[in-house]
Amino acid sequence: MSRFTPKSREEFARKTGSLVLYPRDEAAVIKELEEKAALRAAPSGYELKQLNGINVGCGDRRISEYLTPVDIMRESQDSSGAHHAFLKDAILANPEDLPFKAGSLDYIVALHMLEHVANPMEVLLHWETVLKPGGGIGLVLPNYEYTWNAAGDQSQFGHKWNASAEIFQKLFDVHLYEKFDLEVINTLEHKISFDVVLRKHGAFQPFAISNATSANSGAELAQMGLMASHINLVN
Repeated sequence: MSRFTPKSREEFARKTGSLVLYPRDEAAVIKELEEKAALRAAPSGYELKQLNGINVGCGDRRISEYLTPVDIMRESQDSSGAHHAFLKDAILANPEDLPFKAGSLDYIVALHMLEHVANPMEVLLHWETVLKPGGGIGLVLPNYEYTWNAAGDQSQFGHKWNASAEIFQKLFDVHLYEKFDLEVINTLEHKISFDVVLRKHGAFQPFAISNATSANSGAELAQMGLMASHINLVN
């Protein structure tokens, strides 16, 4: 298949209802472009090391050392289906019930993950609650016309709905527009997947150390009689 151009292979897959194929070198480029597209969810004007972000359903796609991985398992299980790689430091959590405080995250990325949940819009609305105003969600989803129709997917952990940029746009217009701006959609050149960036309404405020955490030095606290050990002993 590598003798043919990417566009001809993609068109062949679409017309025949088969999975589009890419040689190894093309696949590596596609993977890199997908990761860069998802990272656009990070609020602009900041380095990733200044932000709190999570990577949901990451498998082996860590993307950045400054992203906290979140997955449903840390190692292979008999029921894991096609999940092929695992990060041992991943937080264990289900995508519809993330263990984070409301308004505590700056951005969320999920690559080739959201097509595996039956209620994608409910999941995105849940993620909105743990995002700060101005926070982003970066998604990469497969285009079902170049992969396969979920209506024929027999795997419990397979695709649960047919994703495409057109379908996502319609879902956004019904379910998400009150909470997000659709900042980016379908900018990737290859057809096997498309990208989305959702931006939560509101002005973004980055992390700042609070006065409650570090307002005074130990000497100042002692002088004011506010050292925790002094207070505990007196009480």
